[in-house]
Amino acid sequence: MGSWQVVSLNCPRAAYRAEGDTERLIDILKELMDNAVELFKIKIGWMDKVAAAGRMPFATQQPKDPVTGKKGAIAVDIDALVCTIGVVGINEMVRYHVGTQLHESKDAQKLALRAMIEMEMYSKELSQEHGIEIALARTPAETTGQRFAISDLLHVDYKEKAMEVVQGDIESALRDINKSRDLPVYYTNGTHTIPGANISLIDRIEIEHPFFSIVAGGNILHIWLGEGAPDARGLKEFAMNISRNTQVGYFAFTKDMSICQNDFHLMSGLKDKCENCGSTDIEQLSRVTGYVQAVGGWNNAKKQELSDRMRYQVKGLV
Repeated sequence: MGSWQVVSLNCPRAAYRAEGDTERLIDILKELMDNAVELFKIKIGWMDKVAAAGRMPFATQQPKDPVTGKKGAIAVDIDALVCTIGVVGINEMVRYHVGTQLHESKDAQKLALRAMIEMEMYSKELSQEHGIEIALARTPAETTGQRFAISDLLHVDYKEKAMEVVQGDIESALRDINKSRDLPVYYTNGTHTIPGANISLIDRIEIEHPFFSIVAGGNILHIWLGEGAPDARGLKEFAMNISRNTQVGYFAFTKDMSICQNDFHLMSGLKDKCENCGSTDIEQLSRVTGYVQAVGGWNNAKKQELSDRMRYQVKGLV
């Protein structure tokens, strides 16, 4: 209940439109933010009418004080709700614009930081100008990263450009794009390096941590673990190092798991067959963005991302 509305920006498409002109790229990103503000105004105006008509009973309920029995403040502080602008595909944006991904060059990292800082400053200008509190955040993109990528692959003006930067199995996606929209291609979440970047975890943190001080929320550092049993002391020491020595404000250690639905045997890693009873009735679990969920419910883009992930051994973290 923290936001009235979240509007996500297709950042790679902004790069396609800018055609290598950095100032034009920044202007297009700001133009997209202007469009988001117009949507926010419509949403707030609509919700004000809904609230005034008493048609928002859960959010506007006034729980009673357990001691006095008197009604207190409404459950949701409507005046404190913000409007959130989220970013998707910063890595693919800079890849198209400068020719390299975040983990491949300092130029890509510098452009990403400049774009995010420009947007963060502009969000403050828009907040003051329109009297709306606007937050710049990283969109979780469970589905949005896939939808933006497929939308660009379907667009006559952007297809060839998107093919240069889209992540995942582009060959399969192009083969099936006229039969399905659930395809194994995606743009990278927010300001992340690509899941499969073959770099050390230290390098990944070094690239991603500066963005935490720019966005107002939604950002997370993913640490994908290998199949070995994590050492609790090693995890604790590494977590403390992240907290003390970087700007990372939110991070998660993720260990893939599999559960046999026949004998409920728990296994490390993503398994197709139970090592205990031999059953193939297996439920695989991993983190989709912020939460651990059954892989069977993910779309094909997220399943592809799961396959792409670079995993780290705990013994190499500290």
